[in-house]
Amino acid sequence: MNLVCTVPSILCILLVHMASALPVSKCPSVCQCSSEYYVYCQSSDIGDDQLAGVIRAVPSTAVLLDLSFNRITRLDREAFRTLPQLEILNLASNHIKELVEGVFTGLGKLEELNLRGNKVSTLSNTSFYGLTSLKELHLCGNDITTLPPSVFQNLSSLEKLHLQRNAIIELLPWSFIGLGRLQRLNLSRNLLKSISRNTFSGLISLKRLSLSGNSISEISSVDAFKSLANLEELLLQDNEIDNVLFMFGNDFYSSLNLVSLSGNKITSIPSHVFPNILNLKRIDLSFNSIRHIGGQSFRNLYLETLHLHGNNLTEVSREMFDGARRISELDLSRNRIDDVSTGAFDSFRETLLSLDLHSNQLTSVHPGMFRGMRRLRLCNMAANVISGIEQDSFKDLEKLEELNLSGNKFTTLSADSISGPVGLRKLYLVCNPMRKLVGFVFDDVADKIFIETNSTMLQPTSDSVTVTWPYTEGSQLYWTLSVACITTGSSCWVPAYDATLRPYVTQVTIRDLAPNADYFVCVSPVFLSTEVNVSQCVHVRTQQPPPSNLHQTTAPYDGVRNSARPLRTSLFHTVFTLLLLAAPLRCLK
Repeated sequence: MNLVCTVPSILCILLVHMASALPVSKCPSVCQCSSEYYVYCQSSDIGDDQLAGVIRAVPSTAVLLDLSFNRITRLDREAFRTLPQLEILNLASNHIKELVEGVFTGLGKLEELNLRGNKVSTLSNTSFYGLTSLKELHLCGNDITTLPPSVFQNLSSLEKLHLQRNAIIELLPWSFIGLGRLQRLNLSRNLLKSISRNTFSGLISLKRLSLSGNSISEISSVDAFKSLANLEELLLQDNEIDNVLFMFGNDFYSSLNLVSLSGNKITSIPSHVFPNILNLKRIDLSFNSIRHIGGQSFRNLYLETLHLHGNNLTEVSREMFDGARRISELDLSRNRIDDVSTGAFDSFRETLLSLDLHSNQLTSVHPGMFRGMRRLRLCNMAANVISGIEQDSFKDLEKLEELNLSGNKFTTLSADSISGPVGLRKLYLVCNPMRKLVGFVFDDVADKIFIETNSTMLQPTSDSVTVTWPYTEGSQLYWTLSVACITTGSSCWVPAYDATLRPYVTQVTIRDLAPNADYFVCVSPVFLSTEVNVSQCVHVRTQQPPPSNLHQTTAPYDGVRNSARPLRTSLFHTVFTLLLLAAPLRCLK
C-alpha cells in the first residue's frame, strides 16, 4: 500500500536548509549537504546498486539523512553502521519490502525513523534491534498484515507509532508490549474487525488511540482498553460498531477527554453507559442509526460538546439529557425530530451556547423549547417544516446573536414572535415562501438585522430575465435593484449596475444581458429605519441564443423609478459580490 502519509513536522522544519545548501568537503554527488550534519538525497534516483556508495560518502557526523522518493527496494544488514550520530533517517516513498535483522545496528542515537509509503509486509521482533533512543516511527502506507507479539519490544523510548493505512487484519495480545512510554498510536485505515482483551496491555502512557476507518464490529471485552489509565482521546469513527457497552469496565475514566464513535452502526444509547468519566468533554455519536437514548445516559458528565447529528431520533425528551452538565455545544441536526419536550435542555440551559436542530421535521416552535437559555448565542432550525412561532418562544434568549430559520414554511413572520433576543444580529429566512414581514423596526437594536429571504427567477431568455419577489407588506417602500455578471472570462456587455424601483413593484424584467451568462440579481427595500436590511438575491443564467438571432440593445429594465446608474465593472466587484451573496443562496435540503 504505497499511500501518502503526513510528512513529519520536524522534517518540514529541517528541509529549509536545502534552500541554502553549503558545499562541504564530503558530500555524495547526488545529494545536497547544508553542512556536515544535514544530508538531503531525496528524489535522486538512487537504486539498490548505488545506495551503499551514497552512504559511504555521507559524513560520519551527519544527524539527518533524507533518502526519500528513490528506488530503494532492500536494505542490507548494518547498512548505516558508518553513521552513528544519525538522529533522523527518512526512507519514505521507496519500494522497501522487508527489514532484515540488524539493518539498523549502530543507530543508537536515532530518534525518528520514517518508512512510510514503502512495501513492507512483515515485521519481526528483530526488525528494530538497536534503536534504543527512537521516539517516533512511521510505518504508515505499507502492506503490513500482522503484528507479531513483542515486535516493538526493543523500542523502549518510543512515543509515537504510526501504523495507519496498512492491511492489518488482527491485533494479537501483547503486540505492543515494551512500549511503556508510547503516547500516540495510530491504527486507522486498516482491516481490523475486532478488539480483544490484552491487545493494548502495557501502554500505560498512551494518550491518543486512533482506530478509525477499520471494519471493527466487535469489541469483545468490556476491559478491551484495560490499563490505558492515561488515555485522553479514543477515536473509533467509521467502523461497524453497533453498541457502546465497552465503555464499562475500563480504567481510563480519570483521563478520557474525547470519544469519537461517528459513522458506526449504533442504534441505542443505554442509560448510564458513560459512568462518571469526569474529564470527558467531547462525545461524537454522529452519523449512526440511533433511534433511542435512555434516560440519564449522560448523567454526571461534564460534557462541553455533544454531537448527535445524522441519526434517526424522532423526539427530544426531558429524560434524554437529564443530569448532563455544562454542555455548551449540542448538535441534533439531520435527524427526524418532530418534537422537543418542554425543559428538554434544562440540565445545561445556563451553559448552552450553540444549538443545531437543522434538517429535522419540526413544525412549530413553542415557549418551553428554549426556556432559561440565557446564554444561547446560535440557534439553527433551518430545513424543517416550521410555519409558525408561538408567542414568547424566544423570550429567554437574551444573548442570541444568530437565528437561522431558512428552508422552512414561513409565509408571514412577525417581529413580536422573535422578541426577546435583544442582541440578535442575523436572522436567516432564505428559501421560505415568504410574503410578509410584520413590525420589523427594532428601535432598541443598535446594529443592523440582516434578513435573507428569497427571490424567484422567471422566463429567462438569451438577453433578459424576469425576477419576482412575493413580498406584500410595506408596499409604499422603494426597492433597490443590483445586477452583477459573474461568468468567468465573459465579456458581459452589460456592466454591473443598480437602480431604484417604483413603489409597489415586486417584479422586474432585466434586459440587455449577455447570452449564456451568469448573474446575481438582488433587490432590497429602502426602510426608513436603517436597522433592518432585507436582501433578496437570486442566481440567474441567460439562455444560448438561436444562431439566427442578433443581439439588440433595449431599455435596461421595466419599472425603474430613476434611470440606471452604471457602476464600474471590475474583478474586485465580482469577487466581493460572490463573497457576500454565495452562501445565503443555497437552500438546505
